[in-house]
Amino acid sequence: MADTNQNNNYIRIPNIIVQNIKDNSNGNIDNSYIQLFKKRTLVYFYNLLELENRKGYIIFSINMIIHMMNISDKAQARERNYLRDFLVSIHKNNLITLSNDIDLVNLKSDKFIKINLNLYKYNEKGQVQKYFELYESEYNKIMNDYSGKLDKFNLLNLFCNIKSRIYRNRDDVSCSEKLPEVCYPSYQTICDDIFIESDKTLRKYIDCLVDLDLIRFDCAGDMTFDKDGQQPVRRKANFTYALFAPGWETELENAIAMFKSQKRKVGWSFLSKPKEIDANVKRSITQKINKFQKLKDQGKLTQGQNKELQKLERQKLTWKNNDDVDIRQLEEDKLLKDNPGKPLSEVYEELGYGAKAERAWEDESDAYDTKTLIEYLDEIDLYSDDIKKINNHEMTVKEFFDNIYIFADYSEFEEYRSLPY
Repeated sequence: MADTNQNNNYIRIPNIIVQNIKDNSNGNIDNSYIQLFKKRTLVYFYNLLELENRKGYIIFSINMIIHMMNISDKAQARERNYLRDFLVSIHKNNLITLSNDIDLVNLKSDKFIKINLNLYKYNEKGQVQKYFELYESEYNKIMNDYSGKLDKFNLLNLFCNIKSRIYRNRDDVSCSEKLPEVCYPSYQTICDDIFIESDKTLRKYIDCLVDLDLIRFDCAGDMTFDKDGQQPVRRKANFTYALFAPGWETELENAIAMFKSQKRKVGWSFLSKPKEIDANVKRSITQKINKFQKLKDQGKLTQGQNKELQKLERQKLTWKNNDDVDIRQLEEDKLLKDNPGKPLSEVYEELGYGAKAERAWEDESDAYDTKTLIEYLDEIDLYSDDIKKINNHEMTVKEFFDNIYIFADYSEFEEYRSLPY
């Protein structure tokens, strides 16, 4: 997608400022800097980075940053305290290096200091990794031009959270191989990243970014997954977001078509005419059900009321979220059922899901690790022909301990496997 800001000035912002980042090596979550240092974090870092020189130094005073932020006179005293606390916090977390011994807690607002920021991560070629570009025009549109009632810091944080997640094609990718430049984080993911308190509030901020011509979004709608002999699982697809730039309509259209195609492959169906039920209607239905249920418990429910109760309960089932369902497990069980004898990694590979195939292969490597199992059994002078079943993926190593060698301890095997030799 063409970028209307390509000749504009920009600042490289590390993704971790606005996202919780998962460490794939150990599964731990590194909290976003907004979580760690509060909602002004992005704005403070942006203005500090604007002052960084070619040698990597930043020379500034608190009053200088306050001036750059266009803070009103009556709010400046409070903002100075926020900024001073911020500097103390990021210094404790080794995100800045001071050029000399400075008391940040009692730092005077007009005193100039010299620092280095330790924000970026680099690859072996010295290139910055995991960042996005925040253009000056985008920053100004929110922080300087917007005059609405929503919190500007939250608004900028949301825009940057979305922008940091947008997929970007490499410049050398052919047109036929380009993927839609979009993202589709859930409401919960966004709220966890940047501390917006509710879905209702988040939707207001999303609509505001649309009004500011910064983003566009669409939704694939409602989808259902049939479970044998059970109530179908129903989900509303996450919003799909694109940056507002020439071609955004095509980006969203192609992305949603691709999403539907992928979901259909793993067993989902899409409703042709999804109907959004208003929250007030849901509340009214729930209240009526509770009223009729109370009469039923008292033995006072009439035949007509009982029919109405059954109708309302059926209606409620159509918008029930089934929040306790493990969607990943649901999809994987369906794929394994439809592809008997094949490991999940191979199924994902055939479907073109590279990342999921790799994840499944890693899980399978642990689940069917017969090499280590044989070594372990040799240590405790045991052996069994049932290991062949593990090689054939008829059972996992854990199922081997649960069903075959029930007198052996699987947790001890896990400990043996984690040893460094």
